[in-house]
Amino acid sequence: FLSEQTPPDALVALLNEHFTAMTEIIFRYRGTLDKYIGDEIMAVFGAPLSEPDDAERAIAAAVAMQRANAELNDRRVSEGRPAFEMGIGVDTGEVVAGYVGSPDRMEFTVVGDRVNTARRLCSMAGPSQIVVGEATYRIARHLVDARAIGTVLLKGKATPVHAYEVTGLRTPADRT
Repeated sequence: FLSEQTPPDALVALLNEHFTAMTEIIFRYRGTLDKYIGDEIMAVFGAPLSEPDDAERAIAAAVAMQRANAELNDRRVSEGRPAFEMGIGVDTGEVVAGYVGSPDRMEFTVVGDRVNTARRLCSMAGPSQIVVGEATYRIARHLVDARAIGTVLLKGKATPVHAYEVTGLRTPADRT
């Protein structure tokens, strides 16, 4: 939709502005930028090295990204530029990290069912939403305010997934 209404040079400028802000947040929370896919970003928390708080940092980064995008959108709209809407999906579990491709071009990435689930959760997230899988929610429930979305059947998945919408981070005094 945005690409239909925005001249290509303005769209590239918008994407670069967006990617710069979001990438800074990913790095601030010690995530790894996997790749840009069109207007999407794939980030990984826990590869190449796993840490005990990977899921918590992923959610904190997602909340920071939504806040930063809202601030950018306020500025964009005040300047007469289009707003950029994004949904975020997060899942937690075992993946394989390594180089994938052909002998002519290899890229470091992660693969596995958790990657696919995160992508599907992202697809179901509406503008400004953060949708997480059950494992992510269980690990980080002390950190977040969230509401159960319910059990959903995601495209390409045989087994239903329990999904939650993260609505914010709790203050340290609220965490139990």
